[in-house]
Amino acid sequence: MWYKNCYRRHLLDMHLDDWDPDFLSKFSPEEYVENLKKAKIQNAMLYYQSHVGLCYWPTKSGEMHKGLIGREDIVKRLTDLCHENNIKVVGYYSLNYNNKAHHAHPEWRMLNPNGKSSFEMCTGHTEEFATSSVCRYGLCCPNNPGYQEFVREQIKEMIEYFDADGLFYDMPFWPHMCYCEHCRKRWAEEVGGELPMGSDNVVLHNRKRAQWMGEFTQMVTDYTKSLNPNITVEHNVASMALDGAKGCGEAVNEGCDYAGGDLYRGISGHTFTCKLYQNLTKNRPFEYMFTRCDNLRQHTAIKSMDEMLSSMFITTAHHGASLFIDAINIDGTMNGKVYDRLSKVFEQALPYDKYMDYGEMVEDIGLYYTHKGKGCTPETKNTNHQGVINTMDNLIEHNIACGITGSYHDITKYNILVAPMLTSEDEVDNQAIIDFVKNGGKLYFSGGYNEGLIKEFFGARVAKFTDENLVYVAPKGDMADCFEYFDEVTPLYYDGEVPVLVDLDDKYVRGTLTLPRTNPKVQQFASIHSNPPYFKTDMPAMAVCDYGKGKVVWSAAPFECIEHYDYHNIFLNILNNYFNPQLTVTSDAPGDVETVSFMAEDGMLISNVLLFNKYKAPVIPSFGMTVSLDRAPSSVELLPGGEKVDFTYADGKVKFNTRDMKIFDMYKINF
Repeated sequence: MWYKNCYRRHLLDMHLDDWDPDFLSKFSPEEYVENLKKAKIQNAMLYYQSHVGLCYWPTKSGEMHKGLIGREDIVKRLTDLCHENNIKVVGYYSLNYNNKAHHAHPEWRMLNPNGKSSFEMCTGHTEEFATSSVCRYGLCCPNNPGYQEFVREQIKEMIEYFDADGLFYDMPFWPHMCYCEHCRKRWAEEVGGELPMGSDNVVLHNRKRAQWMGEFTQMVTDYTKSLNPNITVEHNVASMALDGAKGCGEAVNEGCDYAGGDLYRGISGHTFTCKLYQNLTKNRPFEYMFTRCDNLRQHTAIKSMDEMLSSMFITTAHHGASLFIDAINIDGTMNGKVYDRLSKVFEQALPYDKYMDYGEMVEDIGLYYTHKGKGCTPETKNTNHQGVINTMDNLIEHNIACGITGSYHDITKYNILVAPMLTSEDEVDNQAIIDFVKNGGKLYFSGGYNEGLIKEFFGARVAKFTDENLVYVAPKGDMADCFEYFDEVTPLYYDGEVPVLVDLDDKYVRGTLTLPRTNPKVQQFASIHSNPPYFKTDMPAMAVCDYGKGKVVWSAAPFECIEHYDYHNIFLNILNNYFNPQLTVTSDAPGDVETVSFMAEDGMLISNVLLFNKYKAPVIPSFGMTVSLDRAPSSVELLPGGEKVDFTYADGKVKFNTRDMKIFDMYKINF
C-alpha cells in the first residue's frame, strides 16, 4: 500500500468558517504543492471538510465553503496536482465534530443531562482546543441514525469526487455521555432502565461509549471500503495515548489500516505514544503527528530547528512516519518560512528511509497499558496511564529498553511485565496475564481494583480500601533490601487510599501498612503540616509469590506512579532483586538519551535519540554501549554513511563507543 515507504507527511489545518468573503480568497493549489515539494513531503493530508462542517467540494448533502464558490474544483485540482508530483493524498474528514450539522439539525446533537449541547451552553466542554473561554465545537451523536446516514452520504460524495489514496476520519471522541433520545433508547435496550445521570455508574458509561464509538467508526470504515476497497482508512486514535475516558478505545483502532493521531504533549508523551502505536498498529509504519508550534493557538510561531529535529527523530528511532501539522492563514495563504525550516529538518531524515522497514523492536520489559479501565476508579491521581508513563521514563533514564503492550498485543514476547493499577474492567484479560506468569513470566502489578489477579496469585481478597488517603509502607524481609533508606521506623510515604487485603498467607507478605496518628481527612491533627507515621499494622502492603514457572510481586500502593528519585530506585531494585532482568542493550548514556533497537536476521539497528524539549540541543559526549548477542558480529557501522566502528566481542557481548552525538545517531551491527 501507499503508506509502506512513506515517512514524511503533512497536514495543513483548514478549520475555517466562511462568513467573510476574504476567507480562503487567496487559496492556491500551486503554492500549496510548491511548499510540499520544498519540504520533501511524500504524503499530503488534504482537508475535504472540517470541524466547522463546511465541505471543500461541491456537496449535495452538506454545505460548501463560500470562499470556494466559483472555484468549486480547486481542492480536486490540488489532489490531482499532488499526484502529478508523486505525492500521495489522504483526505481529511471530521466525524462527530461538525458545527454546520449541529446547527442545522438540533435532533442530531450530543446532549448534556440538561438537554443542551456543549455549544449551546458555552461552558463545560472538555475539548477547548483554540480558546480557554469559549466553546467553538458542535458535537453530533454517533448513535443518531439521521446523522449516520448523513455521514454515509458525505463519504460517498468524497470518494466519487476525489481520487484519494486514503481517508483520515478525525475526532472519534466522546467527551461526555450523551443523553439524546437515541442514546437513552440504546441504554434501555442494552442495559435496561434509565440512562444514569452524573457520576452514577460511570464504569458502564465509559464501557458503552467505547463500544458505541467502535461500532460507529467500524461502520464508517466498512462503508468506505465498500465504495473503494483500495482506499486506506485511518481514524484518529490520539486519545488512546491520553488519560481519561473519551470513548476512543481499542475498537476504534480495529477500523484503522494503521495507527496515528495528533498529540500536543511533551517529549515523554511523544516516545510513549510511539511505543504504543508501534504495537497497536495493524500495519507499519504508524503515524505520529507533530506541530510547527507548541499548540495551535500560537498561529505564527515556529519551533526551533532542534525542536523539530528531536520530534522527527524520536519517531524515526521507532520506525514511524512523521506527519507535520501547519495551519493556513485565513485568506488561504501559507507561511513559506515554515517550509524553509521543515525542508532542512526532513532533509536530515532522507538517508534513513531505507532502514525504516527493518526488523522487530527490542523490548526487554513490557509495560501493560490498558484503555478499558480509564476513568472508572476513584484513584484518579495514580492511574494505569500515569504508572506506565512514569515507569517508562524511569526505565529510559536507566537505559533499559521497554515496550507498551496490552490486550491488543502479544505479551508472551516479554520476560517481565509491569502492570500498574489494573481495574475490574481489565479482568476480561486476566487469563492472558495468568498464563504469562504460569509459563515463566515475571509480573509486577499494583493496586486493588483488579481483585481477580489478587485472588489467583495470592488467594486473598480486598476487604475494603483504607479510610485514610495517606499511608506508609514498611518493608519486611528481603524486600527491605529494595527500599533504600525506608524501613519500619521510617516507612515509605504514599499519598492515596490503598486496598486492605484479607486471607493473605503471611509467607507472601513483604511489607505492611503504617497509618498516621489521625485521619488526614479530618481537622484534628498531630502535626499541622504533615501526617507522620504512627500506627504499625499487619495489613499487607507488599507481597511476593512463585506461581507456575513464574514470579509475582504486588504492591498495594502504586509507588511506580510517583515521580521521585528514591521511588524510581526502589522500583528498579525490585526488578533487579526479584526478576533479574536480562537486558539486550545497555549503555552509560545520559538519562535523557533513549536507545531504540530493532533486530533482524542479518543484524541489528541501534538508534540513540536525545529526548529534548528546549530550543538548542547540546552535544552529547561519546558513551559506551553493550549489546548481548549469541553470535559474533562481522562489523559495526555508523549509518547512513557506513563508517566502521571499533568493537569487541567476548562472553556474548558486543561493546563499542559512540561518537559525540547531536540529537540522533543510528548504528548497525552486521552478522
